[in-house]
Amino acid sequence: MRKLASIQKITDIRPIEGADKIMVCNILGWEVVIAKRDNFKVGDLVVYVEVDSILPEKPEFEFMRERKFRVKTIKLRKQFSQGIVFPLSILPSGCKRVNEGDDLTEVLGIVKYDPQAQEEKSITTPQHKNKIVKYMMSFAWFRFIYFKLNRKDKGWPSWIAHTDEENFQVCMRMLTSRPNEEWYVGEKIDGQSGTFFVERVRKWGVTKLNFGVCSRNIRLGKPDESSYWKIARKYDLENKLLSLKKAGIVIQGEIVGGKVQGNKYALPELDMYVFNVIENGERYSLEKMIEFCKQHKFKCVPIIYNSWVLKNPERPIQEIVKELLDWSNGKSVLNNNILREGFVLRLKSNTNISFKIRSPEFLLKYGE
Repeated sequence: MRKLASIQKITDIRPIEGADKIMVCNILGWEVVIAKRDNFKVGDLVVYVEVDSILPEKPEFEFMRERKFRVKTIKLRKQFSQGIVFPLSILPSGCKRVNEGDDLTEVLGIVKYDPQAQEEKSITTPQHKNKIVKYMMSFAWFRFIYFKLNRKDKGWPSWIAHTDEENFQVCMRMLTSRPNEEWYVGEKIDGQSGTFFVERVRKWGVTKLNFGVCSRNIRLGKPDESSYWKIARKYDLENKLLSLKKAGIVIQGEIVGGKVQGNKYALPELDMYVFNVIENGERYSLEKMIEFCKQHKFKCVPIIYNSWVLKNPERPIQEIVKELLDWSNGKSVLNNNILREGFVLRLKSNTNISFKIRSPEFLLKYGE
């Protein structure tokens, strides 16, 4: 689970040109604006809250009400700031977690901002038009039986990895410890993550292959009009994957267009770009994934670099972070008039190792 809030050490503090009341500090590679009056010093342990966090409605966080308690990328005096820094005194009385790296997400009651989860909720919640059903739903025993019989969400398959990547700022050691290793770089697309798979099931003594569909967090039931099932039908995924006659084959892709995320890329129709093909728990190499997509007429996520190596990894972390963030800014391959969300880097020698670099310009423009 991602640490939305944790105890971390301030590794650097520097002034901001033209600013008298604020400075910028570095934590885990993140640059965060802090107030001079807080008197933070290099080496201090602090509570760091990452972007994409929703703070609870408590008096100590009241200053965030205008932002609906959501922590996101902002810009102050031309300085990007990603996250919030609090002194340890913000911790509840009796909290003994004061070691660097301790996870405070649950302690502080912080949850992740996740717009896709809201869309998933609407998919899995039955819509009742029948007046009798509406009335009967007021009885607990009826609700129990109804949802047991009509539940759409059958649970995420435990043998498939979720698609959410770690931010590179918390993976810097992973990157700098591999100075001569090659990574491939794909564009990070802002859409909905979909997972499509084949599993072996046994029912009434008969074993067969079964096709399944998942959003980013949940498994979906019978075919419906969600974007996930529309993509499954558009690319004939069920027939194509079942024709391989392999249990354990998985395709993961980013769904864009239509009404997804407001169709930032101004695409004419709903579409999907594959970023993972997995077989029996092993991700395909870049070359094998591209060939698989060509063979089955799927679109592959735009590959920016087939082979990328970090130069001069011995440099200060702050310098490397700034270089990567500047690099992430740019235009999308999907639409050259639109900012790209960033990059995903995946190690060529071990495709299970990856992380994302999100463009500060994109996050600022779209309120992320």
